[in-house]
Amino acid sequence: MKISLFSLLAAAILLAPVTGMAAGPAPADPRAIVVEDASQADFAATLAALKEQFNADGWNLVAEIDLGSRLARKGVNVPGGLVILEMTSGRNAVPLLKADDTRYVSALMPCSVSVYGMGDGRVMVSRMNARMMAGMLEPRVGMVMAKSAGLLDESIARALAKTGR
Repeated sequence: MKISLFSLLAAAILLAPVTGMAAGPAPADPRAIVVEDASQADFAATLAALKEQFNADGWNLVAEIDLGSRLARKGVNVPGGLVILEMTSGRNAVPLLKADDTRYVSALMPCSVSVYGMGDGRVMVSRMNARMMAGMLEPRVGMVMAKSAGLLDESIARALAKTGR
C-alpha cells in the first residue's frame, strides 16, 4: 500500500493534540508554572496585607475579583474564600505597550495574584511563574517580565512577613 505525503501530514495534524506533539514536552514539575506561598494569617488579614503592600510598592490595583463569592452562588464552597487581585506597573508595562513590536505581551497583563483558602485551613497566595516564562520570550520583553516578577515577589514576601509568615 502506498502512503502519500499528504496522508502522513494529515495524520500528523489530526493526531498532534492526542499525542501532545503540538504542546511540546511536559515540564518536570507540572506546577512549576505557578508560584505558591502559604500565609500564617487568616484570609482577610492576608488579603488586606497584600493590598496595602502592593499600594505602598507602587502597584496599581485594576481589579479585585471575588471568585469565591461567585462560586458560592453556584453551590461551590472554597474554604476561607478566593480573591484574585489584578495589578499593573506602569514603570514596567508602558515601554512594552508603547511599541508595536512588543505590544503582544499585553495578553499576559495584568499581573494576577490569587489568595485562597484550603480545606485544611491554610491560606495560600499564588501567581504565574513569570520569571520562568520570561526565558521563553525575546530578550527585551523577557528582561522586563523578569524584573516585574521579582518586584511582585518582593511585595508578596514583605506582605506575608508582616502577617507573621
